[in-house]
Amino acid sequence: MEQNILKKFAALDADVLCQCKTITQPLGFTPYFHNHDGCEILLILGGILDFYTESGGARLERGDLVCINEYDFHRADVVTKGQYDRIVINVRHNHLARISTSRTDFTACFQPNPLNPIKMTHLSEDKITELSGYAQALEESLAQEKIGDELVSDAFLKLIMVMIVRQFLKQGVPGRTNIVPWLVAETFSYIEDHLSEEITLKKLEEHVHHNGTYISRCFKQITGITLQQFIIAKKIMLSCRLLREGNAPCDVCYMTGFNNYSNYSRTFSKQMGISPKKYQIENR
Repeated sequence: MEQNILKKFAALDADVLCQCKTITQPLGFTPYFHNHDGCEILLILGGILDFYTESGGARLERGDLVCINEYDFHRADVVTKGQYDRIVINVRHNHLARISTSRTDFTACFQPNPLNPIKMTHLSEDKITELSGYAQALEESLAQEKIGDELVSDAFLKLIMVMIVRQFLKQGVPGRTNIVPWLVAETFSYIEDHLSEEITLKKLEEHVHHNGTYISRCFKQITGITLQQFIIAKKIMLSCRLLREGNAPCDVCYMTGFNNYSNYSRTFSKQMGISPKKYQIENR
């Protein structure tokens, strides 16, 4: 597998991050498929963008809110050049679990849902104003270091999450056209089903009955990265899960179809910033 890989994984440097951004503040905007070790909430305040995940895609506009689960690959393509205002909140999954209760599970709206594969909802203007106020207060409290600020931050985060969970329960599934072409969706599905094997372009051609060059071009148009880069990134994410489950790094190498430990370890380190063994120790 190629070693000149584009790093697509971004580790969070705190349990909670919140940013109210405009197009002139593009910090953290990544125009190609990427993922995080935490959940993400994206609320569109201005502009229009095409939003893509492995599960599907949709055109988003003001009021649309998307919940992205940890390690899920996604990207956004701004349609209205020069206008893209949004709120982005990143939260580690275990932190969401800690502030949840037996009656209210904040992690639920990030979990896979075949009826709502993009995990999106739409807020009214009143709800946009309400959530924006909470987000601004959360962003401000996270920037402070006074005694009690961490409690204030958790309070605003809980208000945001309660609002989102109730919104999903009340609204149901918004009707949106899936903007991911069939060929790319089928490619995602094939990769997911054969992730523990060696995936070749020839095998993919035989599965989708299209020329490999055409498949690769269509795939990159949607994801912003090559097929090989995505396959490597997916295998590394699978290996992260297997390592967290306690499997030995040398076994994980073969369980993810690398078949060469030095190559696997080098690729893992490039993508994650640490070796497989160190990752496993830090995520027990």
